[in-house]
Parts: sequence; C-alpha cells; structure tokens
Amino acid sequence: MKRLEQLLIRSRAAARSARTRLPGAAAAMRPSRLVLRLNDLRLAPGLVRATGEPMGAAEWQSVIVRFIQWLGPVRVTIAGGEPARSPLLDELVRFANRLECPTHLVTGGGIDPARAELLVDRGLGAVTILVGGVDEGTHRAAVGSTLADATGSLDALRDARARRGRPLGLYVGVPLTAENVASVGAVGGWARQAGADGVLATLPLGEEVPPGAAEAVAALGRDNLTPEHLKAWLEGRQVRVRGGLRAEILSDGTLLVSSHVAPLGDVRRGDIPAIWAAADEPLRAVLAHPRPWDEVELVPRALVSSR
Repeated sequence: MKRLEQLLIRSRAAARSARTRLPGAAAAMRPSRLVLRLNDLRLAPGLVRATGEPMGAAEWQSVIVRFIQWLGPVRVTIAGGEPARSPLLDELVRFANRLECPTHLVTGGGIDPARAELLVDRGLGAVTILVGGVDEGTHRAAVGSTLADATGSLDALRDARARRGRPLGLYVGVPLTAENVASVGAVGGWARQAGADGVLATLPLGEEVPPGAAEAVAALGRDNLTPEHLKAWLEGRQVRVRGGLRAEILSDGTLLVSSHVAPLGDVRRGDIPAIWAAADEPLRAVLAHPRPWDEVELVPRALVSSR
C-alpha cells in the first residue's frame, strides 16, 4: 500500500512540475519541491539572504505542514552552507519523513557515525556531500569545510546504511572552481572507491563558469549524474530550465522561488498559497532566467520516503 501511495505522490509531483512550465498566472503554477535553507554560509554576493530572526523547530514544522496542506507531500531538500551542523536537521528529517515527504540533504560534511545512524533511522532519503578536491587546500577553498569532514561523513553514512539495512542514496557533488577543474576526475574516482552511488558536478549560484568546466564534467566518467541543463550551461548553451518550480524557505521565514529574484513574502506572517498566487512578477522572472537554482537539488531524480 505504501508503494502505491508513493507512486501516486510521484505522479502528482510530475503533474505539478509540468504545470510550472506552462505560461499563466502564478496561481496556476505550483512548486513541485520544497527547499529549506538553514543558513546562508558561503552564499555568493548579490543573492537573497535571510535578514530576520531565525525560526525555531516548531516554526519550521509549521511551515512544512502548511505546504503539505497546500500541495500534498513534496520532496524536501535541506541545504545551506553547513546544514549538517544545525541542531534542527535531525528533527526536520524525522518530521518531513513522517509526513511522507522524501528528504535530501546537501552538505559539506560534519556527520559523525552516531549522527549518521540517527539520520538513517529517521528516514533520510539521500545525501549529497560536497567535495572540492582531493587535497585539503583545494577542497577547503571550494567548500569551506575540511576534507576530513567530507570524507568522514561519507564513510559514516555508508557504514550506517549497511548496519541499519535502510535505503539511503549517497552522492558526491563537486563544486566547480577555477582552481579545481583539473582534479574533478580524481574526485569522481575517489567517490566511487568510497562507495558513493553517483557523482555530479555543481556550480554554486552566482559563480562564473571556470575555464575547462565542461571538460572537467566529462572527466567524471561513469556514474556521472550531472544534470543535462547544467552541462549545457557549462558549454555556453541555454536550454529549457528543468525540474519545475520550487519553493525555498530561508531561516527567517522568507519565501523565495529563486535566490536571483525578489522574495515572495514571509511565511510566518501570511497565507502561503496567497503569497504564491500574488507572485506573478517573480515567477515570470524565474521562468525567463537561464539558471534560477543550483541543479544539485535535482539529483537523485527519483526519491521516496521510507519509515
């Protein structure tokens, strides 16, 4: 029964994604996934940041419930500069999963074995660990954390998955910089040896495409999950934005559809569907933008909740 319910949920999500590509008023274009940005660490200049008081666990939970009441269960990505270090992470994973929302964590690391086992038990669906290089200096410049944080987290999550016998997708994302393009292939090789299920390149929002980026992505070889839209961008081509619209919540309750355009409103002080329905101009700007969000949140393509 649970599998049938999840197939129905994915079908509804696919329909929402298709609707977001159609022209029309904001009220007719709903988001197909939810992104929770727990902090703004290492966010590029010029992108929208949180400026108010951070929300607590109960407020985050209320936001998730209100989105589900509007959209039904949706995929939830938990991101930000270092979300794994947030005390909110474990509870948000547990809460979203109990409401049939599959969860995806994007992080630079900082997950020890005990935390890894807790996250696996609470139903985390997938983790993308950001690795910027195979040496400390290159990695730290690209990601901001230590290489040991990243490699140790992958080891801890891989072992916890095996011990608990639960499904968990493990991926390595390589943020592209001018300094690391020559070593991207080596990161891919290490990731496969370490037990990752796939590798992808990512380009942080607001960053210029470094020379040699397209060749670096090709060097990832097999298990290369880099989305086609990003590959095209790195090659200087523009294609239709993939993945449907998404709703992003900042730590202070600000609602975004993209960090490139003006906020839609504050979810703590307004009705979420009404805020969205009044956002014709930001949504038009996003649909016209060649790269409105980081493609790392689109991998893996399929994700279901598990309890």
